[in-house]
This record gives sequence, structure tokens and C-alpha cells, in this order.
Amino acid sequence: MRPRPLVVAFDTSGSLGSVAVAEGSDVIAREFLTRRGEHAAHLVPMVRRALASVGATAADIAEVVVGSGPGSFTGVRVAAATAKGLVRSLGVPLWPVSSLAAAAASAEAHLPFPIRPGAAAEDGEEGVDVLSGQPPSRADELQDLEPKDVLRPRFVLFDARGDRVYAGCYQFLDGGIENVVPPRPARIGGVIEEGAPPGTFFCGDGALRHSEALMSAGHPVLALPAGIPTAEGLLQVHRALGSRPPETAPGRWEPEYLRAWKGVRLQIESAT
Repeated sequence: MRPRPLVVAFDTSGSLGSVAVAEGSDVIAREFLTRRGEHAAHLVPMVRRALASVGATAADIAEVVVGSGPGSFTGVRVAAATAKGLVRSLGVPLWPVSSLAAAAASAEAHLPFPIRPGAAAEDGEEGVDVLSGQPPSRADELQDLEPKDVLRPRFVLFDARGDRVYAGCYQFLDGGIENVVPPRPARIGGVIEEGAPPGTFFCGDGALRHSEALMSAGHPVLALPAGIPTAEGLLQVHRALGSRPPETAPGRWEPEYLRAWKGVRLQIESAT
């Protein structure tokens, strides 16, 4: 019997799929899917592999944390179906967490390989295609998240093709998390027009795709891995949200697809 219960988290909302296993507050195992189209076939084996790497099995899982989207419709659906299957078979609680929030937390996530925007990984090459468009034309102006900047708001944009993005802004304060802009679909022009709280960083594959427009409007954009939804980011947000009840009806729970685009406007709240 393990000294502490295991929490398994996974997210397949974007190009990078990931699984993390935590014991208490420590992440003790990580696995990644670095090719598009692998999520449905490989997510469950990846969960098993992560558990096996620390001498555990599914029977040791006490909680499941899943990325609830938005993002790739297929990827979000695969993660949701896998999470429902696990909690039903194991009788453990389910905690959905926004993939946008996880992406906001992923600047500090551990990734054991390089990530290059717009550079698709070839067979046998370590790397991840995280950007559906072209690499940023001003890549030398992308910023890294410095220790002094960790409390600044992070405005995450997921690329939804064309001028469409999934958007959400988060701020981490004293171990907690504040949702400054709730997750919603938006258009990049509307995001720029509405502005952002003072000191905000933009990140995510949508921010990289539209980095020219964002930086021209005076908004700093973070370099990767900031803005990539990861399982480790899910766990950080899960802890930051503190004590809250799990999903009361996991079988009926549905993820956040957020696909209504017409007439959408962002509502920016003051971040303090």
C-alpha cells in the first residue's frame, strides 16, 4: 500500500498530450504524446505506463483530474471519455480543470524535450508541433517568465484557426488562482480591442500565431512552454483551487467545447 494516494491528471486538448501522476504535492511521473492524432489510441496506455514507472497500477488511483477544454474537439472528447471510464470503473472522484488555466500554469512545467513553434517533429526527432500557423515573425521578442514576473496575469490564447481563439486570463496569487477573464471563444481583433489588465503576459499557440498583432499593440508574449496545456499544469491549478467538491455526476459531465463565435466579446475585470 502506498503511503499517500495517487492523483492522475491528463490533458489532450492541444497538440501535446500529457499525463502526470502526483503523490501528495509531488509529481512523480510524467508521460507525453508528441504526435498529432495519437490521443485516442495512446492515452490509456500512457496512463498505465506512467503508473508502472512508479510501481503503481490503476488500483492506486485515488483521484482523476482532467483537462476540460477548450481546444481540439477530438482531443477534449478523448480525455473526457477516458476520465469518465476511469472514475466509473475505479469509483474515484473526478475533478475537471480548464485547459486554459492549465496552460497558464505550464510556464513552470517540466518538459524533457525542446518545443519549437511551427516546427513539426519528424519521426525519431524530439520536438512538438504546437502551432498550426507560422512561427512568430518577431520570435526574438518573445519573453521568458522570470521569477519576478510569476504573479503577473497570464492571458492564454488557444489557436482556433483564422482569427478565432479560445481565451482566458489567470493570475496566481499566494498559492491560489484568480480567473480574471473567464474561458470563452473570441476573435483576436476583439481581444486586442478590449485590452488586458496592466502587466499581463499573453501566451499559448494562439498568442504565438498572432504575436505580430499582439506585440504591435504593446502586449508582451511569452515563449514556450508557457501557454501549453499540460497535465502538470492541471495539477497546479487543482491545488490552487483548494478544497472544492468533485464533479457530482461524472457520467453526465461534459467538457467545455466553447464553439459559439458570433457576437462574442471579452469582459476584462480588474486584476489586483
